[in-house]
Order: sequence, then structure tokens, then C-alpha cells
Amino acid sequence: MFLPQFVDADDVLLHVEADGPDDGPAVLFLHGWPDLWFTFEPQMNALVEQGYRVLAPDQRGYGLSSKPATVADYAMPKLTRDIVLLIERQKLGPIHLVGHDWGGAVAWALAIERPDLVRSLTVVNCPHPQVFAEALLRRPSQMLRSWYMLAFQIPGLAEAVLGARDGAVLASMLRRGARLSDADLKRHRAVWRHPGTVQRPLLWYRAMFRTVLPSIRAARSRSDRPEMTVRVPTQIIWGRRDGAFDRNLAAPSAAMCVESELHWLDTRHWPHREEPRRVTELLTAWCARHADRI
Repeated sequence: MFLPQFVDADDVLLHVEADGPDDGPAVLFLHGWPDLWFTFEPQMNALVEQGYRVLAPDQRGYGLSSKPATVADYAMPKLTRDIVLLIERQKLGPIHLVGHDWGGAVAWALAIERPDLVRSLTVVNCPHPQVFAEALLRRPSQMLRSWYMLAFQIPGLAEAVLGARDGAVLASMLRRGARLSDADLKRHRAVWRHPGTVQRPLLWYRAMFRTVLPSIRAARSRSDRPEMTVRVPTQIIWGRRDGAFDRNLAAPSAAMCVESELHWLDTRHWPHREEPRRVTELLTAWCARHADRI
């Protein structure tokens, strides 16, 4: 049974759900937009049964976690610092890290910046940050797929649309794209009714366009580019029918890793929801293979 707790990450409190033996190898799951901590629940339950310690936070701005009010509060350094502090304050040691969508973006950044904290990395339908930035700057096809990110830059518009009719647009998207049941959508809607829960995650997108993309664009013109190679074992799981990310971003993302595997599934943006059994198989095998990495 997953038990809730709140972890102090300095400027925010993170709502975290945990299960499994305290001394089990730790696996940390990071959700994307517009998900919540339980997006990987089938995989989490399977790992608990195998003796792993499983944790999943609502990231800042989501669910029952703190919801800072400014765009600057959602810059990537703050998002990754939340997870660093969670790992350190829970005394987890090197973890198996799993992320989807925005959770994948945070997972990429953490593995790049703090490989000492990551035993293995699994990213589900999220490109490496440098690969994605280059695609947005150079590929019209990816910019077209990312139209919603541009729409989210308009203050008030997305908040009004997504918050209307008890989150009807979000619920429709998750029902069609992730095949969520009415029971799962009921869980989401119960949380979306909390103030700011629909609105604050939009600030992640605004922070990306104001900070991440300009910094990568500036780095392209410098000789001292930041090191973006991923040096921990990395598994990429990609739904080939994803409407948000061009499938041609997957292989270049794998190429940014010293050790990587790329697995294709015949799904859309939520492989772990659309093909839970197959993703569970891939994830449990991956964690077992990298159990001894320090």
C-alpha cells in the first residue's frame, strides 16, 4: 500500500507516495503533464512485489505538492534540485530513475548533472534536452507538433480552457491518449479541483521557453559548451505513434548516452499506460541488469 508523506525540499513541500521495504533498492518515478504521481502505478506495484523501494512525487506545481506562483519558480535547476533533495533527504543512495514526458526531462537533467545519484535511467517518450532544443530551433515538423507549448505561453488562455468544465479537455486527452478508465479520471479530477493544480503546471512550459531554449541557443555559439552526455545506463522507451514528439528524436537521444537501449512500442505518448505489461517487463529487466551499478 502506498503511503503519503511530505518531503521538505527547501522552498517547496513535495507530496510523495512510497511503498516497498525500506532497505530495498530504490526506484524513483517522475510523472509528466498533466499526470500525477500514480501515472506509473502498474510498474510501481510490480517492482514493490519484487522487493524494490518505490517512490513517486507529485512534482512542484502538481497534485498536493507546493505550487509556487512565478515562472522563475519552474526553471529546470529548481526542478532538478527538488529531486536531488528528495533523494538525499530520504537517504536513498543511487536510484533507478524513471521519467515520462516532463518527468523524463527532469530525469535527463538529473542524470547529466548528478550521475552519482543515478544507478540507471529509463526515459519514456521524452527526448534528450539538447536534441529537443535543436529540433524546436531547426525542425518545422517538431514546432508544429509543439503548437500547444506555444499556446501555453499566453497567460490566462490555457488556464481558462483547461480549467473549464471540471477539466474536461484534460480528461478527454487522457482518456483518448492514455486510455485512462473513468476510475482513473476520477482520481485526477479529485486533485484538479485543488486551487492551482491545473494552472501551475503551465508555468513549466513558460519557464522552458524563457530559460532552457535561450541557454542552449547561446551555448551553440560558444566553444565551452556544457557537457550534455549521459554517463549512466539509459533505456529509452518510445511509442512510435506519439503526437507530441517526432519519432526521429529517439535515436539521436540514445546517441547522447554512453550506454543506451532504445525500445519501440506501437503506442502513442503514454506507452506505460497503453502497454503496461510490456513496459513493466522492460523496466523490471532493466533494473535487475543494473542492480549492482554504483
